[in-house]
Amino acid sequence: MHRFCERCERETFDGNLWCQDLECPAEEGYALLGYGDYLADLKITKRIRIWRTASLYEAERAGVKLLLKLAHPGEEHGERLRREADALQSLSPERPGLGSIIRSFLPRARPLFPVILPPYPSRRRQPFGELTFRGEPRVYCVYQYTSGKILSDLLLESPQIWHTQAAWIISTIASALRPLARSNRCSLCLTPDVIMVDTDEQGIYRPTLLDFGFVLDVNESSSQYDLHKMCEPAYTAPELLAEQDGAHSPAADVYSLGMIHYEMLAGRPGFELKLRRDDQLREDVLEVRKPLSVGRPELEQSGVAGILERAVAPTDRYANVIEFSKDLKKIYSSPPPERRKIPRRLWVLIGAAGVALLISGVIAAITLLQVLGNST
Repeated sequence: MHRFCERCERETFDGNLWCQDLECPAEEGYALLGYGDYLADLKITKRIRIWRTASLYEAERAGVKLLLKLAHPGEEHGERLRREADALQSLSPERPGLGSIIRSFLPRARPLFPVILPPYPSRRRQPFGELTFRGEPRVYCVYQYTSGKILSDLLLESPQIWHTQAAWIISTIASALRPLARSNRCSLCLTPDVIMVDTDEQGIYRPTLLDFGFVLDVNESSSQYDLHKMCEPAYTAPELLAEQDGAHSPAADVYSLGMIHYEMLAGRPGFELKLRRDDQLREDVLEVRKPLSVGRPELEQSGVAGILERAVAPTDRYANVIEFSKDLKKIYSSPPPERRKIPRRLWVLIGAAGVALLISGVIAAITLLQVLGNST
């Protein structure tokens, strides 16, 4: 059983790992799956990411490539994934019927968030699976496969993303969070580790939000979760870290999205988090009293720096990610629409229709010749 430390990024093969982080997940015993392992009928082919509450894998079922999210042991981790699965199922665009059949023949837009699939081979209404794995109850979800790179990995290769592309990434993620913001709910778990970025044929980054977070209503108590332990403090709003009343709100997601935007523009995270304890990061976030500067005059002149400062401000922040995105779109407009390939089944349908028309034409021509021949 492998164990992993998300701080020092070390992996152990014998179950024992020393780490200077007192809250090291490896010491708490988060078991990892490796290539060739099975979870129910899902074969693991690749480990993509280990988060604080779950792990994300590439998997196969009956030869079809999928994504698998497996909650870490513990009821609060399982409950978080159940809530997310219910939210994703309610947002699923597909419903059985003639409309879905017609849409299957048309180019499909890239999904903004994971498309949830049945957890079991037989279709059931429950959007998540539950089983006992190595003696522990576990909750998991199965999603449609999404290609690309995790944003944090992309930032290692290209620390300072072109500011136009960065704005489009933020606008797209804000669109993914729109259902939560409109219903006065919040994610609270936005980091570069939960965003998958693919590059289309035009060279434009196309992001997908891989994790919907806690899906908490502003009037709902968050006491069932240890947010200090389950959230990444470097991207968590200071009011949440200070445990203020009513701190979990859509404005908290604005802060997290703003910190991701800052990292893409500045070429570095707002708070260095590698090999640092959570309590140290929390102190750094709470002590910030002046705006974080990206150090780019062209962005200050265009007004982008001012928008970013308001997004990560301790007070007077944007109310939700929709407002944040609107101000960015005033400068950058919306991302250009993606040119999607026509599905193969549509080409097959067009080909079949063409052959049918050709045969009909030949039959009509033969019939016409026979009629003319008989008339003469």
